Amino acid sequence: MSQELDTKLSETGTRFRVYPQNKNLKGFNEPELIYINSKPGTIKAGPQDDRMYVIDAKNKNPYDHPYLPPYSGQHYPNVEPDSEGHFDYIDPKDRAFGSTSMYASIRRVLDIWEDYFGKAIPWFFRAHYSRLEIIPRIVWNNAHAGYGFIEFGFPRKNHLSTDFENPYCENFDVVAHELGHIIKYEVIGFPDSEESETYEYGGHHEAFGDLISIVSLLHFDSVLNHLLDNTKGNLFSINELSRVGELNESESIRSVFNDMKMSDMLDVTEEHDLSLPFSGGAFDVLVEIYEHNLIEQGTIPENLAKRSYHADEVELPGIEEEFKQHFKDKKEEFKTALLDARDYFGKLMALTWDKTSPNNLYYSKVVTNMIDADMELSNGKYSKIIRDCFEWREIIKSIDNNLLRTWRVN
Repeated sequence: MSQELDTKLSETGTRFRVYPQNKNLKGFNEPELIYINSKPGTIKAGPQDDRMYVIDAKNKNPYDHPYLPPYSGQHYPNVEPDSEGHFDYIDPKDRAFGSTSMYASIRRVLDIWEDYFGKAIPWFFRAHYSRLEIIPRIVWNNAHAGYGFIEFGFPRKNHLSTDFENPYCENFDVVAHELGHIIKYEVIGFPDSEESETYEYGGHHEAFGDLISIVSLLHFDSVLNHLLDNTKGNLFSINELSRVGELNESESIRSVFNDMKMSDMLDVTEEHDLSLPFSGGAFDVLVEIYEHNLIEQGTIPENLAKRSYHADEVELPGIEEEFKQHFKDKKEEFKTALLDARDYFGKLMALTWDKTSPNNLYYSKVVTNMIDADMELSNGKYSKIIRDCFEWREIIKSIDNNLLRTWRVN
């Protein structure tokens, strides 16, 4: 959301606390205070409101066809707001924290992206359900979102055991990604037929969730500070932002800082793997806009920005040292550049997705929409950045040659 709206909510919103990422990660051991765009007293016990409700089910298995909401089994008591209407009083060690954290994470993501889209994002399942059912804990080592619901299990400790002390419902990063799927179902929708569904539709589905999560994470001060302090401003690196769904210090669900190109995808059909060229290219665009802001501010030289883009192992130490020297006395300038890039990129992707059809969806078409969106938002200020990033990923070629990769069609 815009920085102006974020500031306003700190005065008018309802307070919650959430962990931005896995609470076992260094630097994220304490939950962060956030504000939801609802006046104190308007969120009822549950928590629940006119768009969603939490029900902390007991020993529930994941929904599977033909079983759908509403859940009617045993559940734990609803979580009550405090006397002023806030929910930040809940102890993170209390089971109830999972309910308040998951509700707040979903609400926060909606607040952010409805601001970028400039409109409300209705539920794609509204013909049958007026509200989203939120289940914080189910008996499962995964998480998913579907028709009228979103529910979360637990990560694995290893291939033999489950980490019941670290539920996914308390990880904003993971919640934001899953909610991204629900947002995509409404904003882009479903293909009209099997013939019009491409493999890239599925890959883009996962990339969509990753990008929703990345931009949303950048609304946490702890994430911004930790990210910049650890990288010294060089975001073309493996870092907390690029590692989507971090499980521990050395493992994540996937990384959007990658070198995947379309030529690496010729025999790939799995959606998460197929998402990597597009999400990697989009992440490159975000970082390039950020570095463009740094150059315009006079914070870093243009030559350093150019060399940082996919630098090899030989160049990297020198580049990191140069960033360190520039960052030393200009942390606030780096932070301002990143916040401005975040908000522009959020609006850019929202307008891009508004233009995107689910039928015969190819990454090249989405990038064409991104270039058109940039023209509307800034008269094409970043069109070269967008073209260069996706040309490197071998996605842009089909735009210039008007070719569709028919080998990708189901």
